[in-house]
Amino acid sequence: MKATKGQSVQNPYQAPESELDNGPPKYASSLGWKIVFFILCPLELCSQYTVFTDTAEGIPYWWLVISLIVSSLFYLVLFGLAFAKRIGFEQLWIFFIPVLVLIDIFEFTLIAINLTKLGASVLLMMAISVPIILLRWYVVYKYQKVMKYFA
Repeated sequence: MKATKGQSVQNPYQAPESELDNGPPKYASSLGWKIVFFILCPLELCSQYTVFTDTAEGIPYWWLVISLIVSSLFYLVLFGLAFAKRIGFEQLWIFFIPVLVLIDIFEFTLIAINLTKLGASVLLMMAISVPIILLRWYVVYKYQKVMKYFA
């Protein structure tokens, strides 16, 4: 390959270098996650208030406190995802996923058992609860994956 005036000879086996590299990609929060946050957070606050003030269920207070802590951590994650804020570190949320899964499964079965005693429709409860539970798991998974792209 012969160089013309003003050009240098490049190795045909070497990839060209790009001058357009902007560094690592940045995560931009979306309106969808903000909407999910502002819909689910007030619902959770009302739910937690109702559970703590209504003691007819017979659920021990230590379990209610654990549930409140886990829910609060979830909403920290959802806030971080909705507004691109780094909260904690990636390994914390990797270890939080199994805890969240176990707590959700336990509470789901506890609620299903109570509903069958009342004669209520478990299928309706499953149709409402399962998508929300799966969304919670996905939010924590997504957050720990995109945390490294926050500015």
